[in-house]
Amino acid sequence: MEVKRICKWCGKPFIAKKTTTNYCSHQCSSQGYKHRMRERRIELREIQDLIEVKSKLDHQDYFTFAQAAKLMGVSRQYIYKLVKEDKLRASRLSSRMSIIRRADIELMLKVRPYERVRIKDELDITEYYTAEQIAEKYKVNEKWVWTYTREHNIPKIKIRQFNYYSKKHIDAAFEKYKVDNDITEWYTPEEIQEKYGMTRVAIRSQVYRNNMPSKKEHGQIFYSKLHFDLSKSSGQEKEAEYYTVQEAMKKFNLSRESVYNTLRFHEIKREKKGRFVRFLKVDFDRVMGVKK
Repeated sequence: MEVKRICKWCGKPFIAKKTTTNYCSHQCSSQGYKHRMRERRIELREIQDLIEVKSKLDHQDYFTFAQAAKLMGVSRQYIYKLVKEDKLRASRLSSRMSIIRRADIELMLKVRPYERVRIKDELDITEYYTAEQIAEKYKVNEKWVWTYTREHNIPKIKIRQFNYYSKKHIDAAFEKYKVDNDITEWYTPEEIQEKYGMTRVAIRSQVYRNNMPSKKEHGQIFYSKLHFDLSKSSGQEKEAEYYTVQEAMKKFNLSRESVYNTLRFHEIKREKKGRFVRFLKVDFDRVMGVKK
């Protein structure tokens, strides 16, 4: 009988003749045995040290935080936590010395017996969402739900390692994302970039300034097509009154330097819109001698 196994010492695959074989060679078997014996000696030494410490502490009535931790078999940080939460009483003798009485430890254990934590009977689970339910209802990513609820302190409960979030608070938080059902056509940012040649920053600025309806589904943002087109058409009417540097260069057959020199020399007011510098057509036409 041959069985494919992985050596527990060197990690190499080998063919074992018995199902009880754990090592690929006598050398690995010997090293594994020595390691097990070493681990066992260390464990026995730690148990012996703990017994000796506890036997010494059995005759004491007062303990430092470190001694109390060894007596109870917990970390020193946990003792500090018990004291901070007023579950265990301690006395501060100086800025560097505090002690705990044995009687206070026994009192804490006596007045706080173990009780199984049960879900309150009055808790109505139907008043809570799971992360999956939120993601499905509001068309968002589950990771986004976890981040959003943590950052906005949405009340939650934990039952059997699952988080449940308050429906009332979630619905109120998503109310601002409520979309008008009459809006049926939407732009993605990529479609706006292609159609209007705008950057992502310019798109967000346009949406914010004009308070346009938007929605988010499965991590993708959408903007109302009707509202965006209207804002751009009204903006284009205003832009028709301006030249950009490139337009002035093309119309009057000028170099970029000549356009800027003309603007500076005649003190023509100019402004920057996005990546482009623009100025009033009427001012530049007057300087260039264009008759109306």
